[in-house]
Amino acid sequence: MSRNNNSYGSLSGRRSGGGAWQWLFIGGIVGFGCAIIFLLVGLISGLLNVGGESVASLTTQTPWIITASPAPVTATTEPTEIIVTDPPLEFSAPTASPTILPTLLTLEPTISPTTAAVVPTSTTTSGSATAQVANVNSGGGQFDRLLAIANPMVPIAGGQFPMGTTAAEVSVAVTECQAGYGGEAGSCQPADSEDSFPQHNVTVSPFQIDAYEVSYTQFLTFMNILGPGSHRNGCLGQPCMQTLADSETSNITFDSQNYTINPAIADLPMTNVTWYGAQAFCQAIGRRLPTEAEWERAARGDLGYVYPWGNTWSPENSATRRSTSQEKNSVTSFPTGASPYGVYNMAGNVSEWVSDWYSPNFYSQPQAAGPDPQGPPTGTEKVTRGGSWDTVPFYTRTVHRQSRDPLSPTAAIGFRCVADANSAANAGNTSGVPLGANILPTTDPATLGIPAGTGSEEETTANQNAIPTLPAADPNAAPTLPPRPTTALVNTPAVQNTLAPGG
Repeated sequence: MSRNNNSYGSLSGRRSGGGAWQWLFIGGIVGFGCAIIFLLVGLISGLLNVGGESVASLTTQTPWIITASPAPVTATTEPTEIIVTDPPLEFSAPTASPTILPTLLTLEPTISPTTAAVVPTSTTTSGSATAQVANVNSGGGQFDRLLAIANPMVPIAGGQFPMGTTAAEVSVAVTECQAGYGGEAGSCQPADSEDSFPQHNVTVSPFQIDAYEVSYTQFLTFMNILGPGSHRNGCLGQPCMQTLADSETSNITFDSQNYTINPAIADLPMTNVTWYGAQAFCQAIGRRLPTEAEWERAARGDLGYVYPWGNTWSPENSATRRSTSQEKNSVTSFPTGASPYGVYNMAGNVSEWVSDWYSPNFYSQPQAAGPDPQGPPTGTEKVTRGGSWDTVPFYTRTVHRQSRDPLSPTAAIGFRCVADANSAANAGNTSGVPLGANILPTTDPATLGIPAGTGSEEETTANQNAIPTLPAADPNAAPTLPPRPTTALVNTPAVQNTLAPGG
């Protein structure tokens, strides 16, 4: 047993003393071989090059690759991915922050510096049937060309005057009607003037009033500015007027785009117009309808005339059923019948809308005698003044009152406008001639454009009675006269409404 132990001990002592160098030699050979193999594999796979430098880094997700400064990269992207700069873009080595590689950049559509700005689309509704006029011409000057043909205005002095009539005046008027110019059965009765009693003193402030009634030309210019279909509800939310399709007494044609009138009657007073149409027109040019007191003041003057020209009726001074002319005339007609202030056609031709609501007993109420009376606060009818071509002279007296539903226009009712004394409402027309007319109703040959010493008296009279003509068109101005309709429209008494006496 002991022998065996001695043998194992002798072997162990011999290995520890002489075999270590052999193992070291074998390990070196194996290590060198592995290095050679690793080098060959690196060269074959492209991970190493013969210069000992790294190839460009792949991605940040391969941290085991040691990279040096990136080598230049040749662009291999699609044409839409090429970025051209001057100088060329340079990409630095990856940093701690994310870096976008050149091959991952994609061009987005760019906005050129010369791209035009978007022009706002107008949302103005003036061309629609819902367009409304509610104020002075302050919406970008859309009514400027209407101002250019607006009537000249006449200043009216303020002050106190007797408004209304007396029993004595009515008695004279009834006698004159029945005996003088031949009244009609049932007309010219004292009862027809009861709503003009009692006479009372009224004070009005100074104001300006249109020298002439508003014409077809002027009103249809307004309507064509408002746009197609606006006659239905384009005036303060209400109908403006009647067309031929609405009433056989109208002379206005609407072809779904334009409002037109036969140019032969373009200078006649506008009729078949609602009270709202009249008020909207006046507001569009910075004016308004006159109050009843203002209208009577402008018609009577300081002397309180029964007719604008005096206290006796004359068949030569106005258009009525008993006048020399028994149909509508030009708004500049009858200069001899003008009021003391020079306001034309305040008797006959057409009756005129005023601003007041109608009440048959308003004159007996305290507010009727107040300063600048405005009429009743409410009502169902509006006052009209002046009578028309379709009434006998009794109803054209400056004191006579009539009334009408504001939405029931007729072929015998028109209007004119007023403005406050300090208003610039007359700035549009400073020529003193309405509608662009170049002929005034006068017998002066020079004013009529007739050379001195030429032309007969008959020629002068013919020129005097002619419808004022329009001046040569300004090529830079918008037309103010509507186009001639394809079918001529003629205004004759046969197709016009006949009003009941005093109505």
